[in-house]
Amino acid sequence: MSLAKFIARSALSAIFIKGGLGQVTSADYLSGAVDGLFGKMPEAVRSQIPDVDPSLLVKVNGGTMVTAGSMLALGIKPRLAATILAAQLVPVTLAGHPFWEKDGDEKAGEQIQFFKNISLIGGLLAVALGGATKK
Repeated sequence: MSLAKFIARSALSAIFIKGGLGQVTSADYLSGAVDGLFGKMPEAVRSQIPDVDPSLLVKVNGGTMVTAGSMLALGIKPRLAATILAAQLVPVTLAGHPFWEKDGDEKAGEQIQFFKNISLIGGLLAVALGGATKK
């Protein structure tokens, strides 16, 4: 494994490990975003989702981010780990940074976070499609 690829994967994964730990420890606070996202879904979609405590979903999401982020950093199935993280980041971004619902400075801040996440998805997809692999 090259040192440069290890450093690149570790840098990319750091935000997921830190963010995942934050989700696990602050699940009750963050569960409102899950409720908000569910509330915006069409009834046909919402009716297909089992009734699960939003706080539990946040904890599972956070735990998965820590696990997949650690796998990515260590080069353990990095393409799979990057795919999982990219897939998780889509609902997290939509629920957590709805800039289209905000105004002024708050809108600008949410746009930055939204597009930061889009950029992370791009980096993760680059890894998932074969870049920065273990070898």
